[in-house]
Amino acid sequence: MFKKSKARTYLSRLIAKKKWDAVSHTLTSSTSNEEIEIDAKGTINQDNILHFALRFHAPLHIVELLYNHYPQCVDKPDGTGKFCTHVAAKYSALPDVMAYVISKNPAAAGCPDNHRKCPIHYVAEFYIKHSIRYQDQNETTEELMLQVVRILKHTAPQSFNLEDEDERNAIEIAIESDVGIRVVKMMQRAARDDWREMKQSGHGAKHEVLAKNLEQSAKEARVSLLSDSRRSGIIQHTPRVDQRSSSNNISLQRSFTAKSA
Repeated sequence: MFKKSKARTYLSRLIAKKKWDAVSHTLTSSTSNEEIEIDAKGTINQDNILHFALRFHAPLHIVELLYNHYPQCVDKPDGTGKFCTHVAAKYSALPDVMAYVISKNPAAAGCPDNHRKCPIHYVAEFYIKHSIRYQDQNETTEELMLQVVRILKHTAPQSFNLEDEDERNAIEIAIESDVGIRVVKMMQRAARDDWREMKQSGHGAKHEVLAKNLEQSAKEARVSLLSDSRRSGIIQHTPRVDQRSSSNNISLQRSFTAKSA
């Protein structure tokens, strides 16, 4: 009698089934990343496993563990140009998860993807649609969404005035998606305040000029981030300090806003 060989347990499968205890055990009990089998087909790998987990509403402690093992994920966009922050926004990440992901790559919070959408566009369109009932979560979806919008307002205020490939800004998308009035008003205030700052810095420049400069700055920020991503792919990663947010990322984020004027 031959004994049945034990089926392999792939990390991606555990994540898809939301077996968070098993995911945690796999990540904490392994002495090296080479011991962890991520995916049977290799479609999910060390560069996108965090993106994948965010699609399944991974809780904060899992996101932290995955980042500690695979820090390169936050620097790598997926095939559609989405960084982890875009995916977290699209799949209704809780505010603490969103804040954590943004802290690891602040510049990505205001970066357009291949569809010219920033994370705030995905929050506006999908946060309600993809929200789920979190256990032990007493806040409503609207309250959670308000917190996420507030985080993005602080980190990437310029993105509230950017238009996607369909020439819609996040406010227009939110209204089309029947988002609550409190969220819409917060987004409107964010867009108004950033536009006012651009006008003051622009010394009377016309609306069309400000809008064109804003779009150009977003393109430049995207090119810079993608360039950094490609470079990081050929440089061996070393353990990061928690405040890895290099001055490069911070300066990129701020220069984006400044250039928009």
